[in-house]
Amino acid sequence: MTPRIPVFLCGDAHRGDDGAALRVVRLLAPAVRRHADIVVAGQLDASMLLGVPERTPCVIVDGVAGIEPGAIVAKPLAELATLGRRRGGSARRPKSRSSHELPLEQALALADELRPHPVEGWFLGIGIADCELGETLSPAVAGALPALAARLAGILDELGHSEALSC
Repeated sequence: MTPRIPVFLCGDAHRGDDGAALRVVRLLAPAVRRHADIVVAGQLDASMLLGVPERTPCVIVDGVAGIEPGAIVAKPLAELATLGRRRGGSARRPKSRSSHELPLEQALALADELRPHPVEGWFLGIGIADCELGETLSPAVAGALPALAARLAGILDELGHSEALSC
């Protein structure tokens, strides 16, 4: 039997578009959700990734500021961890941040350093417009949720089949 794929849903359901990842799971078909181990992560940190078993890919879903609202982006986690290692060691650092709230790519890089094996899988993001208090999504994000759900279902299907082939 193929293990369930951890799906980390990031964001805050009470902050507009920031809650998009938490809502997308409701659009997945029950057959797809059965293959996922849903983890409501809020703010993802490296400690959450430490328990992901070796050779078990995971998916991280989150809102992304700085891209067009409703746009969907998918990146391999290894690519983001590499970016985090480069940024974390850069002499030109952005303003200091708490180590308890690392950017996603730095949290992935840290998890890779703390684990005996790298974190495998995908990041799936949706561009966000409004993160004000309230549960209403912006029209662009609300309209893109079905496409985000379809992309998540496709990634879960791909990861499930690749895991079945490697066993």
